[in-house]
Amino acid sequence: MKPSILATTLGIAAAVAATQSTPVHHFLGEIYPSDTAKREALNLCMLADPKFDRLDGAARYACYEHAFAASGSAALAAASVARAPNQLDFRQAADRRNVPSNDIRVQQQSLGSMR
Repeated sequence: MKPSILATTLGIAAAVAATQSTPVHHFLGEIYPSDTAKREALNLCMLADPKFDRLDGAARYACYEHAFAASGSAALAAASVARAPNQLDFRQAADRRNVPSNDIRVQQQSLGSMR
């Protein structure tokens, strides 16, 4: 009896989500924004406060206000700047066995082994 109730509840929830796809899509877009600055701000807020609730709109708004209040915030800038690769990263990537065959490092190694 309980599995049938669970299946019915899940079916009704899926039907409601399917009919309300626009609000669901908008809500998910607010929780997981495609804007890099907003995404980084939410990540920093989650790291700073383990009790941060990204489902709460007021908490998200306060997070954005805090992150963008100082437009030159060092923490936000440091988190949003990608780390430049170095020679050690390249060497470790080349040593991995699952690199694609058209990778230039693989081609150079194979050319060097034929000599």
